[in-house]
Amino acid sequence: MDKKIQNPQPSLGPTRGTLSHIWWELGIFGDYFRQFVKTRLAYRVDFLIDTLAVSFSLVVQLAVLGVLFSKVDSLKGWSYHQVLFIYGFSLVPLGLFNLTSINLYGFSEKYIIQGKFDRVLLRPVSTLGQVLCESFNISGLNEILIGTVVMVYSAAKMNLVWEPTDILAVIVLGPSASLVYSGVFLGITAVSFFFEDRMGLAPPVYNMIRFARYPITIFGAPVRFFLTFILPFGWVAFYPASWFLGSPEGGTEFSRMALFTPLVGLVVFGGAVLIWRSGVRNYSSTGS
Repeated sequence: MDKKIQNPQPSLGPTRGTLSHIWWELGIFGDYFRQFVKTRLAYRVDFLIDTLAVSFSLVVQLAVLGVLFSKVDSLKGWSYHQVLFIYGFSLVPLGLFNLTSINLYGFSEKYIIQGKFDRVLLRPVSTLGQVLCESFNISGLNEILIGTVVMVYSAAKMNLVWEPTDILAVIVLGPSASLVYSGVFLGITAVSFFFEDRMGLAPPVYNMIRFARYPITIFGAPVRFFLTFILPFGWVAFYPASWFLGSPEGGTEFSRMALFTPLVGLVVFGGAVLIWRSGVRNYSSTGS
C-alpha cells in the first residue's frame, strides 16, 4: 500500500511570533550557506577551476558584444557603452538568482519522482527555503562582481555622474529584478507538482535570458510586448537600467518605467509562491 504524505504539519516547538520565526529561519538558511562554502573551499582547485570557467564564459560574451559593435556604430540609437551598461546590469540580478536557483533545475527528478520532497516536508522549516538553500551556485558571485565592474566601466566611459539616488537605485532595482528571474523559474518548477516534467521547461526559457541583455527597443513590437508582459525579462535589465540611461532620444519614459521594477518583481515572485504553495498541498509521496 502506498504511503501518502500530504503537507504534514510538524510541531514547531515553542510558539514563536511571526517576525522571530522569520529570523530563526533566516539563521538556519545562513548556516546552510556557511556549510556549503566550507565544503566548496575544501576542494580549492575545483572551486578555482569553476570560477575561472564561469569568468571566461562571461568575458567571451562581452568580447562578442565588442565584435558586434566593431561593425556598427549603434543599435537602434543605443551606443556600445549604453548596451554594455545594460549587459552589465543584467549580470547582477542574474548572479543573485543563480546563487540560490540551482535546486530548481532537475527539481522534478530529484524531489518529486525520487520522493525526496518527503524529507523536506518533515522539517519544521519553509519548504521553499529548504529547496533554495540546500545547495548554492557560487558562480553567481562572479556574475555579480563582473556585472558591477562592467557597469562602473561603461558609466565612466559615458561620463555618468553617480548620485546618492543612483546608488540607492542599484541596491533596490538589482534585487527587485532578481525576483523576476526567481518568480519565472519558481513558477515553472512548481508546475512539477501537478504533472511529471522529466525534460524540464526551464532550459528553453533560460535560453531566452539572452534577449534581456539588449535594449528591447531593437526588437519588433510583438517581442517587446512578450518580454514586458508575458515573460517579463525586460524588467531584469533593460527597464531598471534605463533609470541611469534614459532613452536614445533623451526621453524619460523608460526611466519612469524603471520605478515599477520592484512592483513587477513582487507580483511575479508572489504569484510563483502561490503556485508553489498550491503544489505543496497537491503533493503526494511516491514512497511505498
